[in-house]
Amino acid sequence: MNLIIIFLVFHIIICILLYLLIRLGILECGRMVMMLAWFVPVWGLVCLVIQEFRSRGKQEVKEDVGVEKLKINDEIHRSILMEEDPIEGRVVPLEEALLINAPSTRRELMMEVMYSDPGNYVDQLQEARMNDDTEVVHYAVTALVELQKEYDLEFQELERKLAETPDDGALLDTYLGLLERYLSSGLLEGSSRSIQLRNYSSLLDRKLKTKGEELSLYRRKIETDIQLKEYDTAYQEISRVLELWPKEETGYLFLIQYYSAVKDRKGIDRTLELLRFREIHLTGEGRSIVEFWKK
Repeated sequence: MNLIIIFLVFHIIICILLYLLIRLGILECGRMVMMLAWFVPVWGLVCLVIQEFRSRGKQEVKEDVGVEKLKINDEIHRSILMEEDPIEGRVVPLEEALLINAPSTRRELMMEVMYSDPGNYVDQLQEARMNDDTEVVHYAVTALVELQKEYDLEFQELERKLAETPDDGALLDTYLGLLERYLSSGLLEGSSRSIQLRNYSSLLDRKLKTKGEELSLYRRKIETDIQLKEYDTAYQEISRVLELWPKEETGYLFLIQYYSAVKDRKGIDRTLELLRFREIHLTGEGRSIVEFWKK
């Protein structure tokens, strides 16, 4: 009787050790073999040992040939994708973490933002500045300051080159492109944004005078002037667009936008009637705008 008890105790100890080895990743046997080792003393353990040696032997001698080399383990594949961009798809979790998650989680996500591409997460960084975790606030402010420094350096370099060659059209295009990225980055607020919008409007005006009147330039100029509430200037530009491109929907849609900004419902109705009278072809977006104001 004592011998049976000793045997059972020894078997239980062996099962616990096997479980720990599997959890640590040292043993690689499947669940069924593990259950066999638990409930069939001795022979179950023998089967487990045999299975373990066979699986390890296969791993050592296995060599992928032909199309087998192209097969990628699903777990490995997922881990590779995660390594390429560890924060991809985690913008919403970051916003939630700033509100409810543990400090360690918030800080980890903030570090991932800083070391990936903070320029893509400016809105989240702006929000993080108001967090009650001082370390998270520090990370966010540091990332935003670094982004601002990068833009400042690029502007300084381009301004230096433009001062040397003010008539360089390609250089002016590069400067305008940088300014557009800066305005859409989310870094600018309040008076700073207004200053840069005025600078952008001035450069577009300069380009219109040097390169010629292009519809794409007028679009950007009108949108900017409406944002700046320079309504008289915007109206003059819209009138010029209607004069140069009377059959394009662009001028009419901007006219609707202008009348909406100055709260002139009668002006909107006159524009809708003008579109109908002149039989202007509308794109899908144009039709949506017209239908909205008709209702």
